[in-house]
Amino acid sequence: MNLVAKKLGIVFMAITASTMIPKFAMAANLAYGETAVKEIEYLANNLAGRSVGTEKEAETVDYLSQRLEDFGYEPNLQEFTYDFSGQTLTSPNIIATREGNSGKQIIVGAHYDNAPSTSVLDRSGLEGVNDNASGIGVLLELAQRLESNPENTVIFILFGAEEIGLVGSEYYASNMSDEEIDNTLVMVNLDSLIVGDKLYINSGVEAATNPELGFYRDFALDIASDLGIPAETNPGLNPNYPEGTGCCSDLESFDGLVPVVAAEATNWEIGEKDGYTQTSNPNVPGGATWHDPATDNLTFINGVFPGLIEERTQDYTRIFDTFLSSLNGNTTSVPEPTSTLAMLVTVAIGGLVSQRKMIDK
Repeated sequence: MNLVAKKLGIVFMAITASTMIPKFAMAANLAYGETAVKEIEYLANNLAGRSVGTEKEAETVDYLSQRLEDFGYEPNLQEFTYDFSGQTLTSPNIIATREGNSGKQIIVGAHYDNAPSTSVLDRSGLEGVNDNASGIGVLLELAQRLESNPENTVIFILFGAEEIGLVGSEYYASNMSDEEIDNTLVMVNLDSLIVGDKLYINSGVEAATNPELGFYRDFALDIASDLGIPAETNPGLNPNYPEGTGCCSDLESFDGLVPVVAAEATNWEIGEKDGYTQTSNPNVPGGATWHDPATDNLTFINGVFPGLIEERTQDYTRIFDTFLSSLNGNTTSVPEPTSTLAMLVTVAIGGLVSQRKMIDK
């Protein structure tokens, strides 16, 4: 058996009412996306300008650590030092773990920092609603919803210093032991989930030459389909960005070590077809809000895209809440044909989805 098959080895859990009650007893009164939206709004209104080396970065770390404690975790700070703009800075990754039973683990990551100011652009007021309060909000809700005794260990990581070169995620990935790598089923990256014509789920670029690494991407897409959520994967119209793959975020630090699933909202079919042009909406200058204080904020996004923050956070939370609850790391075989995968997903998560629809009213 090759290493890829071993990493991808899962079964789909049989979901019963008795196994789901403990989890939903904790979150039954919360609509999907409710916590995520509140966290996005808090970060935007209180922690704008949270770039490396700022007081707001330190305040953000304190706030996010406290929120994880509120959800029953004991967060740890993994500090790393780096050079930026002639300074030596220290930032932390915030790590919260919920131990499981299978001996396998899933990593869920999102970066908390904003793009820094430049000599020509003051970003001290950058709210970073899309990039990346959205990913942080969904991650926190997933952490809140995760049951106290999951099948697999889930490690939630809020990465620092992403905007200056994936520094925090590279530090974490480079310090993973061989045992940790072998026991990691998949890394899920949540980045820029709101502004974009379409909701995407991609794999890492390594899947372009090793299709087995796209297995978890396809699993997440099938979950979305079963939930009635329109989700796509990069169509690969730009040859520099192969079909089904994503780039340019913390997923790159893990791609090649473990399978990667990347969630994002954008539009891979317009502009240079590289994912950087997010929307064809004429009210968005240049079709993108990346790192722009004038557009990546609550007022602009709610004005141009009313209801989109709520819609996207709800959709991504539903997809990955189901994803985390549907993986079992105890087996070592992979369903190969796509039709088989679709059948297994339908059978295995159908009951889970039905129960979530009943509970989340």
